Amino acid sequence: MKTSDIHDVAVVGAGPSGLSVAYELTRMGFTPLVLERTPAVGDVWRNHYDDVRLNTGRFFSALSGSEFPRSAGAWPARDQVVQLLETFPTRGNFTVRTGIEISKVHYDRERDIWLIMSNDNQQFESRAVVMAIGTCRIPVIPEWTGIETFSGKIVHSSKFRRAQDYTGKHVLVVGSGNSAAEIASRLTEYASSVTMSIRTPPHILPKSICGIPFVGWGIWLKHLPHNFIDILLDFLQRRTTGDLTAYGLPFPAISLTKQFAESNVVPILYGPFANDVRAGRIKIVGPIQKISKETVEVLSTVESALNSDQATTALQPDVIIAGTGFYTGIPELVQVSGIADEKGRPRIWSDQEFEGAPRLYFIGQVNPLSGLLREIRFEASKIARKISKQLRKK
Repeated sequence: MKTSDIHDVAVVGAGPSGLSVAYELTRMGFTPLVLERTPAVGDVWRNHYDDVRLNTGRFFSALSGSEFPRSAGAWPARDQVVQLLETFPTRGNFTVRTGIEISKVHYDRERDIWLIMSNDNQQFESRAVVMAIGTCRIPVIPEWTGIETFSGKIVHSSKFRRAQDYTGKHVLVVGSGNSAAEIASRLTEYASSVTMSIRTPPHILPKSICGIPFVGWGIWLKHLPHNFIDILLDFLQRRTTGDLTAYGLPFPAISLTKQFAESNVVPILYGPFANDVRAGRIKIVGPIQKISKETVEVLSTVESALNSDQATTALQPDVIIAGTGFYTGIPELVQVSGIADEKGRPRIWSDQEFEGAPRLYFIGQVNPLSGLLREIRFEASKIARKISKQLRKK
């Protein structure tokens, strides 16, 4: 086991969150230890599916010291995001150690430092730690009854690359988030059929209103009472998206603010999705009940799931694409009792601290209506200022 010198600050993760906080810390005179599990900075975005673009727009997606150029257009594409991320360390004058998977973060109370252990038994010591691991760390595929018997292929949405790869296939997309909706729509151009299995009806809103990205309106909305936000967004969905009940997709039974509080899920902003549902290019069914070899049994409609109606439909997809979310792994990674809730989400974020875990911070764990990247920029600045004050005092 190797023991390093004691660093002032360790940043775990070098995605948008980790790079932003490292940039801010460097500006304040620190030399942060930045650890990234992938082989190269920008790999997470580099491995996204073709043609993916930021739903938050160029202006509202600027990170610390890093704005997208005008040449990126209104909605920066994957490769433009990758370029911004991979050049971040050079522009910010800090370095990133790649290919280091962190397995445990532990607080040594006697020495008042944090111990960070990697999978290959490297140990790093730091006075402060910023967890910038994001919310998409561990892909989750539900343990559907009979899943082990499925004769087709099951792919998590994070592994989806090109819609062309599914030409001529019958595809079942599971989930109702932004990724699942966009993947389903992109598949309609190539797959023989696209069916979408949904448990909870999603909120579907326009990506921009009057030329302003939805997150721009979200900045204003977040200062309003929740009941007013829900009334306004419900009205907006009915006016822009319309009623898709006749196509198997009823209006959400739960308000957007309540749904976000429970699952941190934002509305679908991918425009073509509603049109594809309305045109029959995407067939909507309820959640999966069981799998038996080539057959997948689902509830016939989303209403069935809501009303406990047990009518089912048998499908025979060649491929199941699971847009079923991720698990943070924080309870296992961060060895602090009670640091995460029952869903594995941290109980603190931004510059908040948890009792018994001094100088431990989480960034990029909340995806608000005002836009994740924009909030990361503010969180990075707050965290860096807080750490600077704490360490200079020590």
